Amino acid sequence: MRPRDLKFILQNVVALHRYARQPLTRQEAFEAVRRRMENREQNFLQTARELVYGHPGSPYRALLLWAGCEYADLEANVRRDGLEQTLDRLKEAGVYVSLQEFKSRVPICRNGLTVEACETDFDNPRRHKISIQARTSGSRSKGVQVAYNWGFLAEEAANELLFYDDQGLRNVPLAFWLPTLPCTSGIHNLLMNLKYHKIPDKWFSQLQTGDANASRRDRAALNNLLLCCRILGYPVPRPEFVGVDEAEKVLRWMEATTKAKGSCMVRTYASSAVRLIRMAIEKGADISGNVVFTGGEPLTPQRASFIQSAGVKCFTRYVATETGLIGASCKDGEHCDDMHIYLDRHAIIQRRHRSAIGDHAVDSYLLTSMLTTACKVMFNTELGDFGHMEVRPCSCVFGQLGMNVHVAQVRSYDKLTCEGMTLLGSELDSVVADVVQEAGGGPDDYQFWETQNEIGMPRLVIAVNPDLQALDERTFVQTVFNRLRGKNITLTSQVWEQADTVNLIRAKPEYSRGCKLLPILKKQGG
Repeated sequence: MRPRDLKFILQNVVALHRYARQPLTRQEAFEAVRRRMENREQNFLQTARELVYGHPGSPYRALLLWAGCEYADLEANVRRDGLEQTLDRLKEAGVYVSLQEFKSRVPICRNGLTVEACETDFDNPRRHKISIQARTSGSRSKGVQVAYNWGFLAEEAANELLFYDDQGLRNVPLAFWLPTLPCTSGIHNLLMNLKYHKIPDKWFSQLQTGDANASRRDRAALNNLLLCCRILGYPVPRPEFVGVDEAEKVLRWMEATTKAKGSCMVRTYASSAVRLIRMAIEKGADISGNVVFTGGEPLTPQRASFIQSAGVKCFTRYVATETGLIGASCKDGEHCDDMHIYLDRHAIIQRRHRSAIGDHAVDSYLLTSMLTTACKVMFNTELGDFGHMEVRPCSCVFGQLGMNVHVAQVRSYDKLTCEGMTLLGSELDSVVADVVQEAGGGPDDYQFWETQNEIGMPRLVIAVNPDLQALDERTFVQTVFNRLRGKNITLTSQVWEQADTVNLIRAKPEYSRGCKLLPILKKQGG
């Protein structure tokens, strides 16, 4: 081992030891969140002052100054009218960033203002000690890079521990069925859990740890983390490859753990959870009384109902790579995916507008960062999600802490999400458009249909005009995947291809009641 490599490992051992040496307790987590809630407006103002107004390259700073809002104005408005009302008024004045602007797909254009932002312009400008480098699973070249730091993860861990405790899951044996690097879902969850020493018994990964799509750096980072954990005495399991069609391996762990310890929990994507339950039903396995904890995809009523039909409880979480945890299931929720927004870490309002893909009206969520540890700075920023939102009191621990904003039926309007992997609809559209054009077709000869079968398994159907005779049906889907990989969109391509997510049918594209050809249709049934 080279001295440079040894030094790097020792630095990581020291950093991980400082982060996890004292396990976070329930009382410490409660007090940390309570303090953040009590100081919420002050925390926001500090974040705006340091990360926005104090950063000349911030696109948000340009928007705020364009709108005539100096820092003193922002502070006065928050003190007088409150945080959310101030954010809402700024939104109406044009101070927001759309999904396409945030992804740097289009410039930020307002009357008399044009900002050509790149993805790094939204990064936290402060220098934190970074724990992991994350990348989104989707659309922009190799995805958008996000840097998580130890303080950020510790803040998330407090929310996560309170969730576990409130749901009675603190001491339940746990397994991950989440991909390892280059996807960061598994690593992210592991580092949060290390803060309060809830280490998974098993780590199943939908991606192979030695896969060619994982760079040498990713493989080295994983091995380095596992080595650091072993040196410090944390029995973190090495990820074991279990493809999306191999749910029986996870099922056998659940059966064995239930028999030995009485109950267990699996944390995975919603679609993987459905595959797990379907396997249990096919094999006649009794896993009732256990828990699946989903994220990365919507927990739809169909999925929730199917999971519960096996006597398994299901909870969900609202999370994005760019923001980390946004919210999680309410114990007293009114919907299967009723979630508290973690108001100690985010503010949330809505904006009514037309989606770029599909041309339909949505009430999109705008998120704002509350803390200076944020990895990507948010200020009325869209991530492409919309859904139901309401303010109401609640008796669960988050309600007691004053987190009274609930969201449910969270969906994406310009993104396609299947098997926990997300892709901008515009990125897939550009690839399919080229393939169709090469076969002699045009932009009105195809359409995307997002569907679910009766148990909630997602499918993306590409409906192509049957009159387009020159298109080779046998190679169409494979050609689309090959071209996505040619754009370095490898994670999504790999998982979707493995799960047989994308299918071609010969059908006339459908028009809306207003006689518009919508690029993406949400359709019922398989």
